[in-house]
Amino acid sequence: MAGRNTCFKNKYTKAEVEACCDWFMQHMDELPSSLTIDPSLRIPNLPFTVRQIMSHLQDRVPNLTVYNGQFSILLLIKDKLSNK
Repeated sequence: MAGRNTCFKNKYTKAEVEACCDWFMQHMDELPSSLTIDPSLRIPNLPFTVRQIMSHLQDRVPNLTVYNGQFSILLLIKDKLSNK
């Protein structure tokens, strides 16, 4: 059974988005080429995916509700990489 995304919530603050994006900017050179979060979620080109999600989030922070799913994926990636 696939793991549950425990990072997801209905609304994120601008500060939460900025802190997460800052973390990724500091660790961008250390990202692996791919990452498997769980058996149902594998990201084959992780650096590209992270950059794409971040570009969408940074342009739309005032209306972030629409992008909660994408941001929760970033949080899952960060959590997985932080716990390695």
